[in-house]
Amino acid sequence: MAFNTAKLITSTYGSKDFTKGLDEIVISMDIDWSDGVDRGTLSIPKHYSKVDVDCPTFDNTTLYQFEFRPAFGFHLKPIEEHKGNLIGPMCNGVIAEVPSHLLNQLEKMVGYPISKYISVHDRYETQEMYNIMCR
Repeated sequence: MAFNTAKLITSTYGSKDFTKGLDEIVISMDIDWSDGVDRGTLSIPKHYSKVDVDCPTFDNTTLYQFEFRPAFGFHLKPIEEHKGNLIGPMCNGVIAEVPSHLLNQLEKMVGYPISKYISVHDRYETQEMYNIMCR
């Protein structure tokens, strides 16, 4: 297993949307710090096995990045997000088992322990559907 991949697990009532058909995802080394405080990026030593995301034949739909929100912590979101009239991404009951090498770096960046199971936000909705589900 490459050090920039994470195995996907679907919870009892979860369902895959954007991750349908995938058993694992590739993790980008860039982090979306939504609070505006840049704490750095992830790195993997050159001699470690990793998926080459710069390869012309690489499928970008499998590439996800960490997003950090202070109130909720980390989650993984697709690099190529759906646009148009859809909102999201949102949690859909899919979690990723992240390699400890990456978790150790994330813990140092934020200063507290992080679970090896990180929520994957892979669901998108229209505004109308979002309004109905929030009632």
